[in-house]
Amino acid sequence: MKTIISTGLFCLLLGGCSGINKERVPDEVPDWTAGYTMPSFYPVRVTKAYGINKTEDWTSILHTHSQFMTVSGLKRVKEFLPNYDGYGLPLAFNTMGWYPQIQYTNHLPDKIVLYWTSLFDAKFYITELNVTPKMKVLMYKKQSYIRSDGMRKSCYQTTFDFGFLPNGQVKVWLEGCGKYTYVTELSPIATPNTDYNGSTYSDHNQTRNSVLNRAKKANATLIPIPWNKVNKIYTSKNYTVEQLHF
Repeated sequence: MKTIISTGLFCLLLGGCSGINKERVPDEVPDWTAGYTMPSFYPVRVTKAYGINKTEDWTSILHTHSQFMTVSGLKRVKEFLPNYDGYGLPLAFNTMGWYPQIQYTNHLPDKIVLYWTSLFDAKFYITELNVTPKMKVLMYKKQSYIRSDGMRKSCYQTTFDFGFLPNGQVKVWLEGCGKYTYVTELSPIATPNTDYNGSTYSDHNQTRNSVLNRAKKANATLIPIPWNKVNKIYTSKNYTVEQLHF
């Protein structure tokens, strides 16, 4: 399967790609992105993420980095969400990792694949989100919202937000226009013995200790997992949370 880079080069060499079955998307629709949120006490690391569009035959890779312990720090999150308890999922722009594509496109993928690690117990997961036609309709729908300065602005919900849970489950929202629209909860499609880069359980000893020290410093208990707290979401008063009905 070609990446966007190779597909674009192929188009230039041919002097156009009129023969490729591409979806018509208005230029004003933003390029899609991904956001990651996780409990401070159950942080994760995403080692590989990409979107696939089978019809247009491309794969778009998302940027990743290793600063998930910093992004999920309890003190840092509480600066933006003062009532946050460390267990739930903080849904706010400043409390989430935000990851654009390496080669931008506003054409939506049919599927997003995530390779990620639960850092508190060093378990590895692969998650796939199938981007349904109903999701695409919402993401391509032009909306508007009133900014904090009172100005009305047009907008689109083109960010996929993934909320990682300590048992391998992942919740998904579509973000934009001052709201989060809940889509689904995903189970992993695989639980490999290593992460995408080949790191094993023992390679994460130092990180596991950091997670345990974070919880100890906050007088928090990790096991058993308090699901009544972990399943809560926290967001600022400027955002609303909705649900996409299938």
